[in-house]
Amino acid sequence: MDNQNTVYENPRKIIADALVDLGRQDERVVYVSCDSSLGAAGGPFNQTFPKRHFEFGIQEQNAMGEAAGLAASGKISFIAAYVPFAAFRCFEQIRDDVCKTRLNVNIMGNNCGFSVGPLGPTHVVVEDVGVIGSVPNITILSPADGPQYREAVFKAAQLDGPVYLRVHRQKARRIYEDDYRLTIGKGDLLLEGSDVTVVAASTMVANALDAARMLKTKGIGAEVINMATLKPIDSQLILASSAKTKKVVTVEEHSTVNGLGSAVANVLATQGPALLKKIGIDDHFAVVGEWAQLIDYYGLTPEKIAQSIENFLNT
Repeated sequence: MDNQNTVYENPRKIIADALVDLGRQDERVVYVSCDSSLGAAGGPFNQTFPKRHFEFGIQEQNAMGEAAGLAASGKISFIAAYVPFAAFRCFEQIRDDVCKTRLNVNIMGNNCGFSVGPLGPTHVVVEDVGVIGSVPNITILSPADGPQYREAVFKAAQLDGPVYLRVHRQKARRIYEDDYRLTIGKGDLLLEGSDVTVVAASTMVANALDAARMLKTKGIGAEVINMATLKPIDSQLILASSAKTKKVVTVEEHSTVNGLGSAVANVLATQGPALLKKIGIDDHFAVVGEWAQLIDYYGLTPEKIAQSIENFLNT
């Protein structure tokens, strides 16, 4: 629910600025780009540190191998490409070159979810968390707003091991203040409630907050958690909240198979019983369209999220 003080920020610009600041702090930072990634987030880095930028065009597999090689030689590698090419085309290199060796390679998957829906079915990607999450040793981050994106870049560089950072094209509504600090592996409790726990990530955090405020007008107290770290997931926060509410809803711009919902389900199934509803894209290939159209089509608007939660509570 916007007001005159609502701030929206471009995640790619936030990341571009963060990479330059990080590069100034640490000369080990290098940037590997694959064709369109230079314009998406790497342009300022290239202008500031041209000798630390490596462009590979549409050779994503070679680029991933180079990022791994740079990391093996002591560099802190950031590599960017569209999600389908970063996550799927390079899966072998991610698995064998990056993750088995626990290298400090930070993979920026640009335009996740429905970011670039009009570009066609190859670019509507709602399976990447399941694919990348199946590989050991990798951390998956899916930030919700500008300060969280910036923190994700710095914390990824500090982490001793590979990171997959999901970058959305949609402008992100500001949730946190400038002094926000991200702790990898920990979720953030944004709103307290006693009737239902709502766990969301990326673009769906703002929508979940709006849905919770709608539910409040009906006397329903929704507890909202921003789960920016999808792997490893914050089991303790999920268990603490679900023990209170007994009902959990996950909201994601991703498949409900092997995404946020499945990660939460694993926690609840093995450590703490609670009823669970997953809101997202069911087990099929997503349709093509503009971002707002697809969000509405799959029931991910605040209004439809609120209605789904209300229906769930009444069952």
